[in-house]
Amino acid sequence: MRTLDPITLGLDAIEAGKLANGITLSLLIPARGPEAARTLGNIVALNRQHWMLERPVLDEIGVVVDPSSDGDEHDLVRIATEAGASWVVRGRSVIERHMKHESPSYGGKAGAMRSLAYLAFGDRFVFHDADLEHYDPLTVGLLAAAATIDSAPLFVNGSSQRVTGDGRPGGRTTEMLRSLLSKQLAHYVPAVTTIQQPLIGEFVVDADLFGSLAFSRGYGVETSLKVLALDFLGGTECVQVTLPVKYQVGQDYRDLVKQFHEISFTVDVLEAYFSRRRIDSQVAIWEIADNYDLLYPGRTYALHRPPGYDDAAFVPRLGFYQPLANSRAYQARMFEIKTARHAALKALERRMRASA
Repeated sequence: MRTLDPITLGLDAIEAGKLANGITLSLLIPARGPEAARTLGNIVALNRQHWMLERPVLDEIGVVVDPSSDGDEHDLVRIATEAGASWVVRGRSVIERHMKHESPSYGGKAGAMRSLAYLAFGDRFVFHDADLEHYDPLTVGLLAAAATIDSAPLFVNGSSQRVTGDGRPGGRTTEMLRSLLSKQLAHYVPAVTTIQQPLIGEFVVDADLFGSLAFSRGYGVETSLKVLALDFLGGTECVQVTLPVKYQVGQDYRDLVKQFHEISFTVDVLEAYFSRRRIDSQVAIWEIADNYDLLYPGRTYALHRPPGYDDAAFVPRLGFYQPLANSRAYQARMFEIKTARHAALKALERRMRASA
């Protein structure tokens, strides 16, 4: 997978690249928790100003709000709406439309990302975290530029120096995950050894490619999406680009334990899937995830931590979502989506002619 030097990217050519490649861009933000309440409005407002009002780079900004673990949405719907998001919805009001019998509280970030993709119309989805401090909108500009260069890659991964809220280097889980990916998956998907930040929330993926991919619930969502995208594309049509420094509140011990436990489940499932696929090309990764206890007896258990860390044992969220393209509700939206894409490109063409 090529790594692009941001200095070589033509930020002034994004609009022309969009027209030449027939690409529309949706900035999609899953939001939850008190951290996002401090940062989401700024992220939405800056991107709207820079990349929608001043320049027609983004065609929409969508936000899906999920409850945090304490059930409080922290006024995020109002914050995102007042900041100028194109649309803002609560995840619980959407997820059952494209994923029947899904508990709204079970969806988490993975469910929110599925809902964002269900609602968006862009040819490329620019996924973005909601809890970034000292935010630089060049983040989205660089991702958009990388996604609209001549080759119009179908997957663009971000990479950035990570700094926690107290100024310390971040990315602890990312570094552990890179070891897991190399140890368990590099034999099947060699490109995973070249991906610099498999957990970063800022990346671009082709809408049709996203719709064709299954991905993990819980903290394994980015890992599964990116590994399966690299596998599908064979490392071609994939690039990564260095983004501005990412300032993000670091996870505490309790959350890191939960995070890595779910990620390790995801990597186990991916490894079993790639191994099984060699003898059964029709195997479905979500079926392997559903049979995880049979494949790996004893690996699913509640986590008990020392007194003072948590009051209740944590039971990991397991399982994989089936591809969004399998959803009849999503299939029913395709005419509306294609119509919106066409209208957005026509509007861009008119705006560029007017400013010429």
